[in-house]
Amino acid sequence: MPIVVSFVGYHNSGKTTLIQQVVKELTKRGYKVGYIKHDPKGHGITDKEGSDTYRLFPLAHRTALLSPNRLTLWERREEDPIKLIEDYFSDCHIVILEGFKGLEGIKRVVVGELDVEGIKVRGLEDLKKVLDYILEEV
Repeated sequence: MPIVVSFVGYHNSGKTTLIQQVVKELTKRGYKVGYIKHDPKGHGITDKEGSDTYRLFPLAHRTALLSPNRLTLWERREEDPIKLIEDYFSDCHIVILEGFKGLEGIKRVVVGELDVEGIKVRGLEDLKKVLDYILEEV
């Protein structure tokens, strides 16, 4: 099982910006890193209305779009990020979650003033602190 770390914080707190730098640095050090974004309200748009995949997803168990160097997969499943990691990210050394603040039993990086358990950071200025926290057991 990969190391799993959730980055949580209020909207526009700098989570994604910090995650980008963390992923770049970990990749530079030779780690294979996965990323899963939480979209609890379903606002993320991943398909165009009327496209072939949009029309077939309601009918098929799984639908995929295979392009050069990219696979986009639509699948009905429970909202369980740990199961998703087991099924699709087991070849990664580290998986970064963005969100999932209620998920217990994993490392948590808290960006900004959100009042939840985890290592508290301000943002990019704490990049080294975050990397040390992620890699402390490696």
